[in-house]
Amino acid sequence: MSEKNLYQTKVSDRLTQRLRTDKRRELRHSMALRVRVAGSDCRKEPWSELAETVNVSTGGLALRLSRKVMIGEILYVELALPARFQKDIKPSATHNTYARVRYIEMHEGQQVVRLEFLRNPNPSQTLPTSVKF
Repeated sequence: MSEKNLYQTKVSDRLTQRLRTDKRRELRHSMALRVRVAGSDCRKEPWSELAETVNVSTGGLALRLSRKVMIGEILYVELALPARFQKDIKPSATHNTYARVRYIEMHEGQQVVRLEFLRNPNPSQTLPTSVKF
């Protein structure tokens, strides 16, 4: 087997193994985008914060957030998301959507929050209008 074919076989084997172990629905892309996040605290007081993404997929994103949030909490996010990551029929320059907090971890002393985009949130999942930007 030639050196080139051996290399291609090794790369193919690594990708196949990675696909077997990675159970995600969508591929994550490391990307630093500015994002505005809004929510409400336990006293129903609105808050908003500018943050930066760690990675993005068509199903959600991970971002560094200084505000403490809880798993299951619904947040409103606004970001300039490239069209290829938007599942909307008509992608726009600014992507505004609701997202659910799915996972929280500490990475290098910062809180990283993983959010799942909500495609069709029902009214009980949305935030009061005063919480949005």
